[in-house]
Amino acid sequence: MPCGAEAALPPPRPCPGAQHPGARGPGTRRTGGPPPEPDPSDLDPLALRIYTRLLQQGPASADELAAALDLTGAQAREGAGTLLLHRLAAQDPHDPPGSGLLRAVSPYTAAAELVGPEENALRRRLEVLERTRARLSALIPLYEDTYRRGADSGAAEVVESRDRVMLLISDAAARATEEVLAVQPGGGRPPAYLERALPRDLEMLRRGVRLSTLYQHTARYSPGTQEYVRAVTEAGAEVRTLGELFGKMLVFDRATAFLPVWDDPDAAVVLREPSAVAFLCSVFASAWSLAEPFSASYTTATATQLQDTIAGRLAGGAKDEVIARRLGMSLRTCRRHIAELMSELGAESRFQAGYLLALRTGGVPPGGGEGPPRAATGD
Repeated sequence: MPCGAEAALPPPRPCPGAQHPGARGPGTRRTGGPPPEPDPSDLDPLALRIYTRLLQQGPASADELAAALDLTGAQAREGAGTLLLHRLAAQDPHDPPGSGLLRAVSPYTAAAELVGPEENALRRRLEVLERTRARLSALIPLYEDTYRRGADSGAAEVVESRDRVMLLISDAAARATEEVLAVQPGGGRPPAYLERALPRDLEMLRRGVRLSTLYQHTARYSPGTQEYVRAVTEAGAEVRTLGELFGKMLVFDRATAFLPVWDDPDAAVVLREPSAVAFLCSVFASAWSLAEPFSASYTTATATQLQDTIAGRLAGGAKDEVIARRLGMSLRTCRRHIAELMSELGAESRFQAGYLLALRTGGVPPGGGEGPPRAATGD
């Protein structure tokens, strides 16, 4: 019905820009756009009274409803608008022009009009999804057979495409049923990586898969890593840190390991040979036993371990850049740690600092216990 054709009752679908009576009780107004989706809670007592009156006494205008139910004209129109919105009332086009008679509509008819189109669309969508699932599921036997034959025929596979590596990791994560071991050196993780990894890891944890991750101590001060660790530990994961790590690694169910390719950051070695994977798991277990639970700051143990690691690198003649990279920290932070260590020990060179710290901790100083060369630079 065009706007303005019926002044006594609000139209079921107002024209753009026209006011529509609120469906949540007196005083609520909506302007412009399509009418809101009905909500069962919107059928207030006023609308229910009017609907009952229409069912019992037949069609009536807003003025008649107001008189019969002791309502104001505004209240009658408000309640009528609610019924129109829910398709529980309608204006019969065969009624005399200007009569404004409102007729009750069966809830079955209202449900068919309101829910039917959405229900049909949803049913069609579900049918499409089921056909897609069936089409993809039909390929599972082929995939499983090919995967097993590939695992049997290739103990180690070098995958050079980063996208392919990520696809294989996602597949291994989806297949995991027992545990995942992760070693992530280099300090705090890049935010983009964490955003991609978090949903995958939480999904594994929800399935009951154990997740154990090793970071370096320097990751404790990364805000992004802190947030990721908080989320996964709340879901049941365990995260620890160590001063130095032996390299990046992912192991799924002690059956498949992903290792980096030393000269290609986008590539990975996929290792499936049982003895080799078992060896990697034993290396992880040794590092895990020495690691400290993750926290957002250094503990006495982690600070001492970091100091010892720096001292050992200094004694070995490593340059600042190498030490920083090995410990997953910035060059500036590394040099600050080195300066603090040398000042504490009263050392005149970085090599001497390593020597003095080894003596202090009862270690074996370089050179079999002879005095440190005072002029050594360590570079």
